[in-house]
Amino acid sequence: DLTRIINSDEKAVVSTQSTGEVDIIYDWELQVSTKLPKVNMSTAGHAAGLAHYNRPGEIQQPTWDKSRKMFGCSISPKYGGWFGYRAVLVFKNIQDDAIEYLSPHDAVGTQELKTELLEKFNGDWKDPAWRSIVYCEKQYSAEQLDYFNTLPSERLPKIRDIMSRYLTNSDEEAKKDI
Repeated sequence: DLTRIINSDEKAVVSTQSTGEVDIIYDWELQVSTKLPKVNMSTAGHAAGLAHYNRPGEIQQPTWDKSRKMFGCSISPKYGGWFGYRAVLVFKNIQDDAIEYLSPHDAVGTQELKTELLEKFNGDWKDPAWRSIVYCEKQYSAEQLDYFNTLPSERLPKIRDIMSRYLTNSDEEAKKDI
């Protein structure tokens, strides 16, 4: 089970790199009572100073109907929109008053570009145009876009295909588990 492998690998890495208790909250984890995400990953990334979370409330003169539900999205100065947050690490026993908050760089910058970004993101998030609102050197391959635009419940055949192309003959035992 891929989720089990990811969980155990990340916990092993964290336990060797830190002291104290660490909680790992993954992007797919939901609150039992509300079925909402345990953590808004974009807000966490913004708070950590990784990428600016562009919110509809930042737009001074929105061009969309005010009754329309609009969602924000994160843009990194290095990766544009070509990344995803997969987990948040909460270091429970670490306190350091010398840690400074680093606000994320607002790579989009202008009201016009922010409006364009949010309109594209909320129009069709599967269309990758919003991801390139700022220049970035690396983007997802066509295969990555296809995978991410596939419903999670329908991804297993794609994973099998990818794994079969990348595993060598010496990995025959691994192929049996796919």
